[in-house]
Amino acid sequence: MFTLLPSSFRPVLNFVSIRKFSPRVLVIGLLLFSCSEIETAPDNPLELEAQAVKMGLDPKDPGLSFAAALLSGLKEESVRKFVSENIQDQFDGDLNFLYYTTKGKSLGGSSAKSITFEEALFGSQSSFRMTESSLEFDPLMQIALRGPEELLVDFSEIEESIPVLYLSPSQDLEADPFVPMITEGGAISTWDMRTVPDKPVLVISQNERLVKVPKNAGARIQNGDTCLQRATPYFSDGGNDYYFFTDAFCGGAGGTGGTPGEGSGGGSTGCDRDSNSNWDRIERVKFTTIEELRIAAGWRDGAPEVYFIVFTGSNQSNLAQIKKAIPKVDRSKWKDCSVFTCNTEWVFPEYLEIFNWDRQNYSQIITIQWYEYDPGDSETDEREITYKDPNTGIEYTKTETVVTSNNDEDLMMTPVIYCDDATGADARIHTTGKIDFVLKVN
Repeated sequence: MFTLLPSSFRPVLNFVSIRKFSPRVLVIGLLLFSCSEIETAPDNPLELEAQAVKMGLDPKDPGLSFAAALLSGLKEESVRKFVSENIQDQFDGDLNFLYYTTKGKSLGGSSAKSITFEEALFGSQSSFRMTESSLEFDPLMQIALRGPEELLVDFSEIEESIPVLYLSPSQDLEADPFVPMITEGGAISTWDMRTVPDKPVLVISQNERLVKVPKNAGARIQNGDTCLQRATPYFSDGGNDYYFFTDAFCGGAGGTGGTPGEGSGGGSTGCDRDSNSNWDRIERVKFTTIEELRIAAGWRDGAPEVYFIVFTGSNQSNLAQIKKAIPKVDRSKWKDCSVFTCNTEWVFPEYLEIFNWDRQNYSQIITIQWYEYDPGDSETDEREITYKDPNTGIEYTKTETVVTSNNDEDLMMTPVIYCDDATGADARIHTTGKIDFVLKVN
């Protein structure tokens, strides 16, 4: 039995099926839509444009047209199966896939061997070129499955009635959190992105784990060229290569960390690092609160893309700043939720070594600055960093220049002292106020 809803709400059933019980159990429930006027389903592009104007949207936005075409295509079982399988592939570790790299793939099946994903949504290639020539889809446009994590873990196959939301790259969701939503039958409404839907939805948005790098060598990402030269792009188009964001600074493990020499240690000072020659590594990391996790990466973003920069005080330019990323894990791994409470959870990256902290070659105080990556334009910023001379022990401040994305979430920074506990159960938990982490040498 369903509860009666106000006229401004509309129930939608069977968004997603999950593999949890046998036989398959269909997730059945109500998604409460945001209070907004729901329009009649658009039967052609002109109707869609008219409705977009009425709702204050850009009627020529290609992404909105794509969202409508996708929802229409989901009426076909072959399209739903294709979308489900590509989401499950998790090419970047998250429940999403790119339209650009999959549009030419066959849907498969005995009756659809020659039909591509693009043709299934827009008709034959010749027709598509004539009728949709004005649509230029961003190569980073993705189709993502989003919603409550507990319903995404056992995801198996989407259903025809799943809603499609569109997030324009140009929309500031802090200032305007309402986005277009197209539901079964083509009805257009809006959804408040501050609210997690009760059931999974498809979100058309910009991929956050790939970085666009111009093929022009002179325009390569600053401080990342050495890493990119060793990496293979995930895909390329006419003018750009597209790398996973971790490739821009040599990934999560390995990378640019290192030691300038064997060194002689610091003598018998009683410090853990004096009696242990292993490299320092991030043993574990977590957000300080669920709210900080939400601010850094909302439900629409999938798993957080967390990275950090270590200011070492080295005189060698290639070791003065060491940039690393936390290997990607599912969003659910960052938190532990019960029926009544939700708390952040430790994430344990494997083999995330940073450098061999020889106190004769590095500052006795280093600083670790944390970020959550979001794609955008390169931005140069300055940080005032405190160091401690390895020979004299005198503290001094130096202005360091860092290059990040202008959309990155600043998770703040904190100093780490050479003689901080760094082994066993006594290893110190450092915090920036937004991120907690443990730096160990064993």
